[in-house]
Amino acid sequence: MDDRGRRIAQNEVVFREVNERLRELGKSFSVAGELAEFVCECGDSGCTDRVQMPLSDYERVRSNPKWFLVVRGHEELDYEVVVKEEDGYVIVEKLPGGPAKIAISDDPRGER
Repeated sequence: MDDRGRRIAQNEVVFREVNERLRELGKSFSVAGELAEFVCECGDSGCTDRVQMPLSDYERVRSNPKWFLVVRGHEELDYEVVVKEEDGYVIVEKLPGGPAKIAISDDPRGER
């Protein structure tokens, strides 16, 4: 994997960690059926875009350690493929090899 791919993967892992903390906060306020706000998990370290979705939909994204939530148009198709398109965001999956290995090894939910 090239340096750019490694940097993108590491940025996405950081944003996923932020969203895990936001999820915990949302759960503590019992908003499971309501919309919660999450940060875009794209590879751009300067991205500040947000995505609103129910916590149940966020849990679906987290069901696969190679999946990330990104604002439409923020996909990095050299390193990931779109697996699902939603209103305002897409779910991407890291391609096999380096990006997927980083996503799996740094999964905050651990081994599956």
